[in-house]
Amino acid sequence: MARDLFSDLAPDPIVTDGSGESAPIPPLFAGGGDEPLTVSELNGRIRDLLEGSYPYVRVRGEIADLRRPPSGHIYFTLIDADSQIRSVVWRTTVRRLPLSPRVGDAVLVTGRVSVYLPRGEYQLVVEGMLPRGAGDERERLLRLHALLAAEGLFAEARKRPLPFLPEVIGVVTSTAGAAIHDIMRVLDQRFPGYHLLLAHAQVQGAAAPEEIAAALDRLNADARAAVIICGRGGGSAEDLAAFNSELVVRAIARSRAPVISAVGHEVDITLADLVADWRCATPSAAAERVLPEKRLLHDQLQVLQERLILATHHLLRQQHERVRLQRARLRDPRRHLEHSRQRCDEAVERLRRALHARLLDRRGRLAQLQERLLAWREGRYLPFWRQRIAIDLTRLLRAGPEVIHARGERLAALHARLLVLSPQATLKRGFAIVRDDQGQLVRDSDAVRPGDAIALTLARGGMQARVTRCE
Repeated sequence: MARDLFSDLAPDPIVTDGSGESAPIPPLFAGGGDEPLTVSELNGRIRDLLEGSYPYVRVRGEIADLRRPPSGHIYFTLIDADSQIRSVVWRTTVRRLPLSPRVGDAVLVTGRVSVYLPRGEYQLVVEGMLPRGAGDERERLLRLHALLAAEGLFAEARKRPLPFLPEVIGVVTSTAGAAIHDIMRVLDQRFPGYHLLLAHAQVQGAAAPEEIAAALDRLNADARAAVIICGRGGGSAEDLAAFNSELVVRAIARSRAPVISAVGHEVDITLADLVADWRCATPSAAAERVLPEKRLLHDQLQVLQERLILATHHLLRQQHERVRLQRARLRDPRRHLEHSRQRCDEAVERLRRALHARLLDRRGRLAQLQERLLAWREGRYLPFWRQRIAIDLTRLLRAGPEVIHARGERLAALHARLLVLSPQATLKRGFAIVRDDQGQLVRDSDAVRPGDAIALTLARGGMQARVTRCE
C-alpha cells in the first residue's frame, strides 16, 4: 500500500479560514455592472467558482452507468440512495488506481469538482479510488497532508539548493540500521576525508517520531552540518509511519540546513519526502547526491587547467601580435609635429585671405545700403507712399459700413431659412419624434411591436409610451 499512499491526493487542498471551516464562497457576479453574460462566460465563471471552492473532496457512493470508451478514460455515475453525480477518471489516473471500477462497487473516491462547459454540467474529476471502508490511518494521513499543504510546507518555492562539497554532513538515522553503513560506504568511495555528524534516533516504533524530530533539532542547534540526510533503509508502510508524522514533517520544515529525505525504496513516498529540500530513493543515493566523486572532480580540474593554460598562451600570442602591429604603425612624433606645423601655417594663411575677402564684400554692401537710405530720405519715394496710404485709408473708412450692412442682411436671411427648416418649427406644429428603446428613430410602424416601449420628443419636453397597436 505504500506505493499508492498519495496516488489519489489532489494537488491543492481546501482553503480554510483557520477555524476549521471552509472559507466563504466569493460572489459569482463580483463588481456588478449591467453588461449581460454569454452562456459560455456564465459557465466559465461557475467553473472557476466550483474549482476554486472545492479543489479537493472525498465522496462515498456506488458506481453506476460505467463506460470505457477507446480513449482510455472511464465515465460513470456515483450514486447513493437520494442523489447522483457524473464522474470521470482520466486515462493517466486510471493506471494509478488500486482497483478496477465495476458497476455496483461501493467506493470512496477523492477528486475535485469541475464543470463541463459545452453542456453546462458539473462533474467530479476522480484522482483516487478505494473500496469503501479504508482504514482510519489513511484517513488521518490524508487530513494531515491537506493541513500541511494548506500551510505551504510542500511548496516548491521553499525548497533550497544543496551545498557543493559540504564540510560537515549531518545524518539522522539509527546507528543499528544498515542506512548509516550504506552512507559511510558510499562517502568513502566518492570523497575520502569527509566529516560526518551522526544524530542517533529510532526510525520505527511509537517513540520514533519524537526521536527523529529531536535529532534534527540537535543538528540544527549544533550548526556545523551544512546538509542533513534523514532516512532509513526502507520497509513496509507500517515501518515508515514515523516519516509520515507531523512532528517529523515540521522538524524538517524548520531546519536551517537543507534536508535530504532518504526513506526506503523508489516506490515509497512519505510526507517527509514531500517537505524535504531533496528526495532520494535510498540512503546510498542520498550519499551520492551530497558528495561528488573526488576522482571525477580531479579529472575535471585537470581538464580545466589545461584549457586555461592553452587559452592563456593563445591570448598572450594575440597580444604580442597586436603590440607588433601597433609598433609598426607608430611613427616618429617629430614627423607628426612638422606636418602639424605646416598644416597650421596653411590654415592661418587661408583664414587671413578669407577674412580680407569677407571684409571687402561687407564694405561694398554697406555702401549700397547707405545709397538706398539716402535715396528714400531725399528722393520722391517717401511722399508717394504717404499719399498712397492716405487714399487707401479713405476708401477703407467709406466702404466699411456698407460691407457690414450687406453682411448683416445676408445673416438675417440665412437665419430666417434656418428657422423654416428647423425640426423645432415642425414640432411646434404638432408633430413628434419617435424613438425605440434603443434610441433609434422609428420611421415605419413595422419597426415596433405591440408592447414595445417608445420615447416621444415634443416641441416642449418629451414622454415615454408603450405601443398598443400597429397599423
